Amino acid sequence: MTTTTLPAATAVSARAGAVRVTAVHMGIVAGVLAVTAGAFFEVRPPEAYGVCMACHGRDLVNWTINMLAGTHLTVAPASLVFPALTTIGVLLGALLGATTSGEFRWWSPDSSLKTFAYGVLVMNCALLAGGCSIRLLLRSAAGEALGVVGFGGMVVGVVLGTFWLRWRATR
Repeated sequence: MTTTTLPAATAVSARAGAVRVTAVHMGIVAGVLAVTAGAFFEVRPPEAYGVCMACHGRDLVNWTINMLAGTHLTVAPASLVFPALTTIGVLLGALLGATTSGEFRWWSPDSSLKTFAYGVLVMNCALLAGGCSIRLLLRSAAGEALGVVGFGGMVVGVVLGTFWLRWRATR
């Protein structure tokens, strides 16, 4: 006789009345909140600003430094009055989602310095390319050459990274 136990995520979804939130639900909620916030704060973001972790993170840091130190670092017009808190919202949402599903756990990278350097490289390349993948896709759709090159570079990077990870996992 064997006993099986349900994982925590299955047990939660098996409860009566539990609501399963999907990416589509969250996309609809994020879109409605973005439009509502834009109307409430009268924000007119630059073209293809999107939901960009690179640009919004840069604007949040620059806005904070400008307020604390009185400097004049570059901030997008959409973040001049109040910073875009997208980065903090994504981090808190990921923390909430991982915690409620029982998947949250602490881990340390093999090399903190290498991980930090990779993060700096990714952020700088994203800002040099004009933003995140959403912004690159929007710029590509508008026919902008930098958007097409940046989006193509991102696709090539993802494919090469996938092959490298697969190679590393098998050795």
